[in-house]
Amino acid sequence: MPVRDVVFPCLAFLLAVAMAPPAAADSAPWMSSEWTVRRVVEVKAEGGRPSANDVAVCAFFTGGQAKPDASDVRLAVGGRQPVNHRLLQVGPGDFVRLAFETTGAESRYYIYYGNPKADPPKPWEPPRGVLLEARRWPGGPAPEKFAQLQAAWGKAKPLGADFVSHVSFGFNPFAESDTPAIFHYTGWLVVREAGTYKVDLSTNGASWLLIDGKDVVWWPGAHPPSAHARHAKPVALALGAHRLDFWNANDAGPMTTVAAWQLPKAGGFEAIPANAFLPVVQAALVETDVAGEKLVADFFADNAGESWWPDQYAVRMRFKNLTKGAAAPQPTKGAAAPRIGRSEWSFGDGQTSELPNPLHVYLAPGEYTVTLKQTLAAATSTFRTRIRVERSWWKQTDPGLESLAKYADEAAKYDLPKLDLRNLTLAVSLFHHQARNEPLAAAAMELALKRPATEPGEVYRVGLLLGEALRALGKPQEAVAAYRQLEDRVKAPPFKANFAVQVGETLLKDLYRWEEAEKEYQRVLKTFATSGVEEVLRRANIGMGDIWRHRGDGDKARQAYGAAAARKVSAAPPNEQAVRVGTLARYVEEYTREKQWEWALKFIDEWAWEFPKDKLEGNWSLLKASALVAKGDREAALLEAGDLLAANPASAYAVRLLMLSAECHVAKGETDKARLLLQSAVEDYPEDPQQDAAKKRLAALGGILKTDTKPSPRPAPSPAPPKPDPKPEPKSAPPAKK
Repeated sequence: MPVRDVVFPCLAFLLAVAMAPPAAADSAPWMSSEWTVRRVVEVKAEGGRPSANDVAVCAFFTGGQAKPDASDVRLAVGGRQPVNHRLLQVGPGDFVRLAFETTGAESRYYIYYGNPKADPPKPWEPPRGVLLEARRWPGGPAPEKFAQLQAAWGKAKPLGADFVSHVSFGFNPFAESDTPAIFHYTGWLVVREAGTYKVDLSTNGASWLLIDGKDVVWWPGAHPPSAHARHAKPVALALGAHRLDFWNANDAGPMTTVAAWQLPKAGGFEAIPANAFLPVVQAALVETDVAGEKLVADFFADNAGESWWPDQYAVRMRFKNLTKGAAAPQPTKGAAAPRIGRSEWSFGDGQTSELPNPLHVYLAPGEYTVTLKQTLAAATSTFRTRIRVERSWWKQTDPGLESLAKYADEAAKYDLPKLDLRNLTLAVSLFHHQARNEPLAAAAMELALKRPATEPGEVYRVGLLLGEALRALGKPQEAVAAYRQLEDRVKAPPFKANFAVQVGETLLKDLYRWEEAEKEYQRVLKTFATSGVEEVLRRANIGMGDIWRHRGDGDKARQAYGAAAARKVSAAPPNEQAVRVGTLARYVEEYTREKQWEWALKFIDEWAWEFPKDKLEGNWSLLKASALVAKGDREAALLEAGDLLAANPASAYAVRLLMLSAECHVAKGETDKARLLLQSAVEDYPEDPQQDAAKKRLAALGGILKTDTKPSPRPAPSPAPPKPDPKPEPKSAPPAKK
């Protein structure tokens, strides 16, 4: 039930009344004390007040104060005089849309509800406009007879109802366009030229068109739409208004409904235009009165925009504060400050606002209970109502979407721990899609480590994202701590093993703490040896190989890489493996040349995963170091070259790696180190085909350097890991390589 409470602290109230009392309620008399709530709406047609017998439409939220079916809703003019009306749509949530007849004498009308004993109102059919009603198809075969369609209509549940401009639609305004549904258009045609018209229709699914209650054209059974006037029938129409009923049972496929005509003496068919139907007018919400209350909080919410990322729409809702006096204007220069109300919003997803008329992005569709607590002077009133948040089905054919980056910016400002589970899950998805690592880490930590209701599989998926985000932010120590907590939280051995191996990889690749990484890898290999997690064990073996390679023990590194290769994760035959190595090498070279570093390094990693023993041969190291140099990360390039040369100084790529390392030192202004490396290339590898190039480069740098120092391409150990690359890893497939 809604909350509409008015609080008047005695002393504060007396002071406030003397200073700035709340605005008085509408002065029109109340229809009856049996109705506790009334809404004030205004109707303004083009040129002023509407004429008598016009039809006005309005929508509002009841806050749960009306009966569930809204059968206690009544319309009056002058406060008490009853007005014909019809409920068009009740729900979802506390939403109500209705149409009513205007009198022509007044522009202000009163909608009453809050009477649980009220009987349903008398039926009334709006004699203007084009009313579209949609109900969900109840199932069964496509109707072959009109009686079958009407029987299905009686069983179907409402999807929505509203006035539309014409009878020509290629989408469903109330649901996704392929939702099986029955559509009923009730339109009032204005015939300005008497004569014989030809009428036709095109629909997906069975359809019937009646004018003035008589069948004119029909197309029963299941069928697709047609672009030709295959079923056209003549009908004589006199001057004046005629009722058109158009029924369509779309039991499968996207919606298509078109009512077309051919004018007398005209040469072709056209969709019946909007100006052929009598129009309706919109009524604007003004304010709400509640019996016995001086201040009544109120608002309306509607879709203000939407954005999209794979499998998900986010919706921006606009909240219009309808509380009288809540949106006071700013004072002019020199004038006394006007009374300003305080608005406190709770959007139902854990987020709040104090703006008078806020916009709010919901990441998850669904029903939300939204609360507005409005304070004005010493009076406080609260309005709570249920709203439905979903994409605007009217925009299904609109290619324009709001900026997803702006939605991510807005969501990043949310109080993430207060988001409900659905919206928090989608916040993680949005931040990951937009590569916003800071809010991603915060949202993922909340979801994976602090929410007890998070499913184990979701803890695993989001936990991996958390670790990636922390590492990308240059916070590897926090990533290690998170991985350890995640390993403790999950129970399934594959999940525990994966988090455990992530600890080792972070210690090795981000923190360069070799001994600690070794202990973690050994723990993984021992603890999960019989858990069936071959991919995780393969990663641990590769990590051990990297550690021995870094220590310069090529034999133990080769054993570890061999153990990794023995854990089969694919069954490609040897001939295909050779082709695959060549393909991966070519990809790395081409993406390096095109400066697409993320993809170059991605394929380097794939190469090492599929063929770990290649990490001791030299070509893999040369291509990785070259990509790192091209990217600007010379420290990492020196480390890679130094590890390979330490573990396999006899590599056929040794001289090229020494020359690459020398150029890294030249770029750093360390010419002497570069000369020492080139000397090693010349003296230790006299038969290498790159000898001449090494000698020329050494001479250009000043020739042989007299020293007893043993040259090393490795950089000096650093207490801090290299700064991470701020660019996100691409989420889409790379450009095709042939």
